[in-house]
Amino acid sequence: MAKHNCAICGAEVGLISEQKLADGNYICRKVCSKKCLKIFNQVEATLSSVTSHIEQVEFGTKVWNQIFVPLTKTKVKEEKLKRFGRNGELYVSPSTGLVAVTENRYKIFIFGKTTLACVYRLADLYGYDYDYETVKNSEGKEETKHYCVLMFQNTPGMYQVRLEIRGSKDFDSMAKYFDTQFGIQKTLGNIKNTFKHQMDAAKAIAGAFKAAKDGTMDETKAEETMDILDTAKYGDRTEWIAKADAALASVK
Repeated sequence: MAKHNCAICGAEVGLISEQKLADGNYICRKVCSKKCLKIFNQVEATLSSVTSHIEQVEFGTKVWNQIFVPLTKTKVKEEKLKRFGRNGELYVSPSTGLVAVTENRYKIFIFGKTTLACVYRLADLYGYDYDYETVKNSEGKEETKHYCVLMFQNTPGMYQVRLEIRGSKDFDSMAKYFDTQFGIQKTLGNIKNTFKHQMDAAKAIAGAFKAAKDGTMDETKAEETMDILDTAKYGDRTEWIAKADAALASVK
C-alpha cells in the first residue's frame, strides 16, 4: 500500500494516519491535522489554505489568551463579551472590535482543558446567513441541525465559519446584534443614519457616472465611490477597524 509524506512536517503517513487535501497533498493526522480547528474543512482545503489556517490558529490562540481571557473575568460593563453558538463558542468583544471562534480540547474527559481560537476583526464580518440540514442521530432518528454561516473578508486561513446554533431564533438574535453594532438595523431610531448613508451613496453613484462620462474617473475616485457604497450597505466600520488594529498591535 502506497505511503506518502506529510507536506508540512515531512513525516511518513499511511492510509490511517494521513489526511488527503483537495489539491492532492497529504498531511499527518497525528500532528499537523490536529493544529486545525475541527470546523475547518480539510477535505476541501489546499495545502496553502491549511498552512494559512494553522498560522491563523496559532496567532488567534495567542490573542485569545492575552485579550479575551482577561475580558471573560471583567466586571466593567463596557468590556463584557457577548457569546453566541450552541455551546457559546463565538465571543464578540465590542470594546476591542474583535471576534473569537473557540474550540476547547481536553486531555481526559473534562480535565486538562486547552482552548484554541481563530480571531477576526469585527469590521471584516461582511455576511451572516442562516443554514440547516437534516441528519440521523445515534439512534437512527432524523433531526435538524441549525447553523449560522459567518463570512469574513481580508482573512487568510478560515474565512467562512459554519457555527452550530440552537435554532432560527438564535440566528435572528445574532443577526440583529451584528446589524445593531454596524448601524444598519432597520429601526425607527436608526432611520436618520441609514438615510444619510443612502443619500451619500446616491451622490457617489451620480458623481461616478459624471466622471466616467467626462473621462475624469481615476482609481482614487473609484475606490472612494466603492467605500461610500459599502458604508451604505454594511454600515460605517471606521471605528471598529481602529479598535481592532489597536488591540491586535498590543499582542506579543
